[in-house]
Amino acid sequence: MNWRLVLALLAFVLWAHPSLVGLPVAALLIAAPDRVGRALPLAALIGAASLALLFLGGSVASGRLGAVTNAYIVVVTAAFVGVVLLRPAPFLRQALRAMALAGVATALLIQTVWGSDGWSMLAWEATRAAGRAMRFIVAQAPDAFGLYEPVVRFVSVTWPGMLALQTLAGLALAWQLHLRLTSPPLGAPLARFREFSIGDAWVWVMVGALAALSLPGTGALQVAGTNLGLVAGTLYVLRGAAIVAAFAEAFGVSAAVLVIVAGATAALAVPLVFVLPGLCTLGITDTWYQYRRRLAARRSNVT
Repeated sequence: MNWRLVLALLAFVLWAHPSLVGLPVAALLIAAPDRVGRALPLAALIGAASLALLFLGGSVASGRLGAVTNAYIVVVTAAFVGVVLLRPAPFLRQALRAMALAGVATALLIQTVWGSDGWSMLAWEATRAAGRAMRFIVAQAPDAFGLYEPVVRFVSVTWPGMLALQTLAGLALAWQLHLRLTSPPLGAPLARFREFSIGDAWVWVMVGALAALSLPGTGALQVAGTNLGLVAGTLYVLRGAAIVAAFAEAFGVSAAVLVIVAGATAALAVPLVFVLPGLCTLGITDTWYQYRRRLAARRSNVT
């Protein structure tokens, strides 16, 4: 199985609302030039179930935050399909364009409906939701009490960035599912995980995020920097992990061994604190050193 699809599935299971996959799948099946027509009934079924889950079955969040999340899912679905049809490009570029359009539209909606106080209300609802989740965790594992306050504070600030990561995971899974469910599809499948990369301009996103966090400024600037850093940092961690996977394959280390090591590392909090920054640093420095390109050149010279 494609490593990127595995990561998308994992992220989706951990975070996202099912409709972040269901609605894009249904829309992509409708938009795809299916020659037999079997995709249309399936798209109608998936779309109806996704809308029912979205507006009748409740959301991961409730209240205003749930309403904003629901609206965003609908808008990002429409934006993604529109971008796919109007400006064909690699998946990640299409997803980021759709997310940018949907983010701006949702921000304008929040400002129109609730004004400048809307963001603080959404942050408060995110804080309450995180508090409920952490109270349940602490009840099951009292040793986690020390994490209660930092986790709640982090979630209350980073819910936009977490929603962005959910969207990337959901759209990636939806894209792969539409490839399997219709023929011909709207584009190429995702590349193998060891080939994952992002544009060099993301370095400036990291620089901007660090500047926003280090310079004195308003709370809004700090929140923006934190969320930009979360999204960019996660992408660079994935890029670093892809480099490790490429070198592991080159030296004969199987994917199963890497999965076992990753699982063991995730289970141990202290090593994880060092591994994630290390992978992020590896991904960032790949901008200049191009490790996989050098590895390929060296292997070609040897052969």
